[in-house]
Amino acid sequence: NIIYIPKPKQLFTPLNLGLLYNWYVVGDSRNVCSLGWHVPTKSETETFRTFVGGYDYAGGKLKETGTTHWNSPNTGATNEYLFNFRGSGYRMEDGTFVSRYVSSHFWTTTPYQFNNTAAYYGGPINYNAEYFGINASYKQIGHPIRPVKDSTTLSHGQTGIYTDPSGYVYPTICIGTQEWVACNIKTKHYRNGDSIPEVTGNTAWAALTTGAMCAYNNDWNNV
Repeated sequence: NIIYIPKPKQLFTPLNLGLLYNWYVVGDSRNVCSLGWHVPTKSETETFRTFVGGYDYAGGKLKETGTTHWNSPNTGATNEYLFNFRGSGYRMEDGTFVSRYVSSHFWTTTPYQFNNTAAYYGGPINYNAEYFGINASYKQIGHPIRPVKDSTTLSHGQTGIYTDPSGYVYPTICIGTQEWVACNIKTKHYRNGDSIPEVTGNTAWAALTTGAMCAYNNDWNNV
């Protein structure tokens, strides 16, 4: 007998850049990640970067190879850890979009200690360098999100899956002792099922003090 198994929502295609979220999504108590997962802290991101090769070389080892999703020359890209970093770009605090195929980043949960209007992010990782910075930006800025598992049973190099609060399914990769989602997410919901508002207008985006998301250039073909 043939047993019908319903298909999960489609895994991301190689064209995916994910959605961009302001930090207020990260800081929302409703939680943007599914149960058992969280947005990484600055400390977890530092541990991750150190394991992969440190500031000077970690970016190259995490970047997708080629120039489909990065501008040339995509310096040092090997993607040897299967993290699949792509040049997602970001949305500035004034609402304008910049740096697609030039740089990539992801939010941490850690506020900037010198200014409560800012928070730390992993990045930039750039098209013309191998380094992996950790910096701070205004909370209004739109960056991707990369969940990490609270505790993993996987060993380094093993893969798994992650299902976000909207039901989208993603591959995961264990790097060291941390299990990461292996592409940028595109959830439209918090863990409790509440929708994350999509904000397209620049003026409205710049005025936000609550969570919002968008596609790069407000074009869902980029997601």
